[in-house]
This record gives sequence, C-alpha cells and structure tokens, in this order.
Amino acid sequence: MIEFLFFNSEISQKFLDILRQKNIKWEEEIEAVQDAINIKVSEDIGDELWDELDEIYETLSVEDQMMLEEKSDDDDISTAGIYLQLAGGKQTIAKVDPNIMNRMLEVITMEEFNSFIETIVSSVENPDDSPICKKLRETD
Repeated sequence: MIEFLFFNSEISQKFLDILRQKNIKWEEEIEAVQDAINIKVSEDIGDELWDELDEIYETLSVEDQMMLEEKSDDDDISTAGIYLQLAGGKQTIAKVDPNIMNRMLEVITMEEFNSFIETIVSSVENPDDSPICKKLRETD
C-alpha cells in the first residue's frame, strides 16, 4: 500500500474524488498523532497511473500545507511536520520548522523530498558504518 497524508478533509476529499473517478480502491484512516487523514492505495496499479496520482498529490499537498499554515496563522502558531513510515508499519511525525520546510520545497519536488526522507529513515533503521566511498562503489 502507498499512503497519502492530508491534514485538511477538504483537500483529502478532492483526492478521493479523483480516486473515485478512476475507479481506484482505497482505505482511509485517521492518523492518531495529529488527527491527519491517511489514504492508502494498493500498489497494484500501472506506473502511468501512479505518476498521475503522484503529480495530483504533489499539487494537493501544497494546497493542504497552505491551508494548514493559514489555520496555524489564525491560531498564532506556526508548525510543520514530516510524516514518517517506519519498518513494521509504525508511524510517527517529526516536527520541523515550517520556514525551513517551505524553503526546501521551493527548490525540490515533493517526490525528491520524500525520497530523501525515506533514505534517512532507512539509514537510521539499518545502520551501516562502512565508509561512504565503499557504499558508492557497491551501488555502481
């Protein structure tokens, strides 16, 4: 299952409408830490459709983040978090400075950002203290 996380029900409904239009089945759950909406889609769909969903999610994520920031501005609180999927299905959220998060997303795509985070999580869960040059040679 691939997971798509939303913080606003209005934005998650836009994504669900698209899934309905494309006859894609999903599971929906409320994430316990921040009351976020987690939409799970089976990996058993074609690559072209995945690419399309990734693009849609990236666009909606920006809108979702903006709404979250507006709500935070209303509350006079500014916050951001990175949703992390850990081994064994455990989930957590890392709190980050929203200004730093916004600056990063100005120069990289959400897909690049997610890949970066997945690499960090994997490295923490599977430590490897061999020299980095050895790791680079092994991947070539």
